[in-house]
Amino acid sequence: MSDENVVTILNEKFENDKTGEKVQGLTIIVEGKLKQVMDIIVEKNEDYSNYTEVVRDALFEGINNIINKIKK
Repeated sequence: MSDENVVTILNEKFENDKTGEKVQGLTIIVEGKLKQVMDIIVEKNEDYSNYTEVVRDALFEGINNIINKIKK
């Protein structure tokens, strides 16, 4: 296991079968310190049972933080 601060995110493009809209899909590789932190979060916080839930909340909270900074 790596102790490095590395985040690997793969970006793929998909097409919605119904609308034809092109969308981006992201794959996040959870390893190293990120994995260690997420393991602790899932273990110590009963609101989370898997990495997907942690990433979802982190993403929304992070985006809200960025929006609030832009509004200032």
